[in-house]
Amino acid sequence: MKRLTFLLVLFASCSFIANAQQKEDPRRYIDSAVHYMDLEQYSKADEYFMAALDKIDVLSADFCFYFGKNSYYMNKHTQSIDWLNKYLELKGSRGQFSKETLSLLELAEEAFRNNRGTTSSADVNSKFFYLNTIKCDSDDLITCPVCKGDDVITTKNRFGETLYKTCPYSHNGVLTCVEFNLLIQGNLKPKNK
Repeated sequence: MKRLTFLLVLFASCSFIANAQQKEDPRRYIDSAVHYMDLEQYSKADEYFMAALDKIDVLSADFCFYFGKNSYYMNKHTQSIDWLNKYLELKGSRGQFSKETLSLLELAEEAFRNNRGTTSSADVNSKFFYLNTIKCDSDDLITCPVCKGDDVITTKNRFGETLYKTCPYSHNGVLTCVEFNLLIQGNLKPKNK
């Protein structure tokens, strides 16, 4: 009996390790991409962004910003515009990178207009644009990425005072699967007050 229990535990451990190895964490690739982008090695960063893109199931706003920024520096203006706009869809004008995003977006749009005849379309598939959803049951509750499950959003005003605001999307810090999918597509309307 002990031997059977030991074998079952061993088998379960091996299965867990195998599954963990198959599902690589895309954050490793994103962190490496941002590192290379900071070193102004944009082509190397792009390789890591593309590897991360293949492994991502749910798109984060930060990824959109970094990928859009790197695309701008690689003169992929159409791609840059798409991803920077996606960041703004997800975060709006109050996101951590919103000001820089708006600046980059203006530069990318100007460069696109100036090079309209020579610019090719984005070379990244559009699996995250307008069709981005996760598969889940309609009864599943998901922690709201906007308020991180607190149902309250805190910000600082220009005097350093902390301001508190009820999350406009979640109910007690969670979203239904349908609401979450609408949020990551940029289509979730704020709840009524």
